[in-house]
Amino acid sequence: MEEKLILEDGIEVEQVYRRPETLTDVPYHYCPGCSHSVVHNVLMEVVADLGIQEQTIGVAPVGCSVFAYHYMNVDMQEAAHGRASAVATGIKRVMPDKLVFSYQGDGDLAAIGTAETIHTANRGEIYWLFLSITEFTE
Repeated sequence: MEEKLILEDGIEVEQVYRRPETLTDVPYHYCPGCSHSVVHNVLMEVVADLGIQEQTIGVAPVGCSVFAYHYMNVDMQEAAHGRASAVATGIKRVMPDKLVFSYQGDGDLAAIGTAETIHTANRGEIYWLFLSITEFTE
């Protein structure tokens, strides 16, 4: 991926990072220090590297996680608060050939969505679940 770039002032530099096509070309709006943008980048880089963009479907619930559809260039479905595991399960059962993931914040997954998450794991449903913890306290 490295290539030489010539800046306006004639300086030659190596480009070591390029936004993958799996991320939309819009600036993030998240708060400074928030982990959402980092998780978006890493997750979509993996999707691009594996070449699975067309097979991938994401599920994001309310809260800051819901904005994932604005940044991730894959098929996305919104879910009610705490219900992303249930929605992802439904999508995976209807379309078993798709690679399904849920992208949830700590309040959604570990608070209101605890029951759905535990039951999904207990049933052995096959999909990826990503938790983004966005706030740390001392």
